[in-house]
Amino acid sequence: MIEVGVTCGGVWWPTEAFQAIEELGFDTIWTGEHIVFHRPILDATPLLAAVAAVTKRVRIGPAAILVPLRNPTILAKELATIDIISGGRLTVVAGVGGDYPKEFEACEVPMTERGRRTTESIEIMRRYWSGEHFSYEGKVHTLDDVWMDPTPVQPGGPPIWLAGRTDAALRRAARIGDGFMPYMYTPERCREAFEQIEANAEKHGGLREGFVRSCFAYVSLDDDPAKARELAIRDLSWRYGKDFEPWIDKYCVHGNAETCAARLQEFAAIGVQHLALGMIHAESVALDTSPSLGASASTLDAIERFGRQLLPALRTEAAGSAR
Repeated sequence: MIEVGVTCGGVWWPTEAFQAIEELGFDTIWTGEHIVFHRPILDATPLLAAVAAVTKRVRIGPAAILVPLRNPTILAKELATIDIISGGRLTVVAGVGGDYPKEFEACEVPMTERGRRTTESIEIMRRYWSGEHFSYEGKVHTLDDVWMDPTPVQPGGPPIWLAGRTDAALRRAARIGDGFMPYMYTPERCREAFEQIEANAEKHGGLREGFVRSCFAYVSLDDDPAKARELAIRDLSWRYGKDFEPWIDKYCVHGNAETCAARLQEFAAIGVQHLALGMIHAESVALDTSPSLGASASTLDAIERFGRQLLPALRTEAAGSAR
């Protein structure tokens, strides 16, 4: 059965919203992040710690965290702490960034190093999470006789899924990823990416055990299909700082529950095991990061509609496609 999660998109929702996601049966809660960006967005690590504290079952994670902008030792410590607070419920989606160069400039990190920094950071974090003393010599990072205590609840640390859209990202996922989560991929492009990852992995002894094929998809759900499309254009144009109408039909699932479930089931049909849904609704354009009473009510309503209308249909269709 396909697993389904939702993202808060770097906005702090009221506690009851995160708890409603869990109670409705979703499998995961995600958040994105940027450090310097054209719109308000919160940092992923403290937000996830807060989500961990108010939930009990649902898995949590950044989708994606901008690994090259962070020191790997500090990031390893932060993620280990979140895994401990959550009782071992953390999954990490690691991104290389690059779509907003200003934040690399602000963090004093060369964009040309982002791939190398991501790879080395993942290798270093896994060494820390092993609980052993180790030394490391890379092109960017060098460590001598270091260790970390306490280690995460999950043996070896939380799973690390890779994100990205380039051939280099696919090769990285094949070599060192526990999974792969692209965004704004059609089902057809997902299938091609998974095939490319599998082909690359054969050169390195195969995929890591338990490798998860995932995808992040924006979804605008409304009984009125025209309104759903209008809301999607408004939201994604704001979210990405440009007119998104030319791409809305290709890269955003929109319509009523039946239409959205059918489109999302196409991802399950080509092998996607986990879907992360970006919920688009009347108040999903966050002009600040503190929920107002109106935004809180709208967010809770959207979570309820996704959970009651879309999730059961998706589960049923995905189960039917597997038979």
